[in-house]
Amino acid sequence: MEFINEGQNFKVLVDYAPEPESLRQLYDNLRNHNLVGYDNKIIHVLGSCGGGRDRARRPILGRLAAAKADYVVITNEDPYDDDPQEIINEVAVGAEDGGKEINKNLFKILDRRAAIEKAVSLAAAGDLVLLTGKGCEQAMVVKNGRKIPWDERQVVREILKK
Repeated sequence: MEFINEGQNFKVLVDYAPEPESLRQLYDNLRNHNLVGYDNKIIHVLGSCGGGRDRARRPILGRLAAAKADYVVITNEDPYDDDPQEIINEVAVGAEDGGKEINKNLFKILDRRAAIEKAVSLAAAGDLVLLTGKGCEQAMVVKNGRKIPWDERQVVREILKK
């Protein structure tokens, strides 16, 4: 868990939280430790649903994010050999079941940088932009095990400095 501060008037938190239970605990800690006020919004960039793994958890994570966050931005993470858009769509099913509406408070954005930019654009003073799925990992894994360099913390810093 790492807070990123580039002088913005809202909080940005990067965390791994790849499983439903770790995500649930993260949300509980945010509220219980007053890391985000009850009057402020949580904007969640959700990418904890990589390819080659338990597909059943995808809608579960989407439903959990829908229940706990005000906005959910579903994006690519580590698709491996799975179709990244299919992963996003499967997560979105859970978020929609949880009451979120596409292009209102639920967004599906394949490009992770663009997803983070969207989340930052939604944030107001006191809000929290929560990014899960990558944490401190240094690459995204795509088809045939190819690794694309990716440092979530650095990407967020670049976006916040714009």
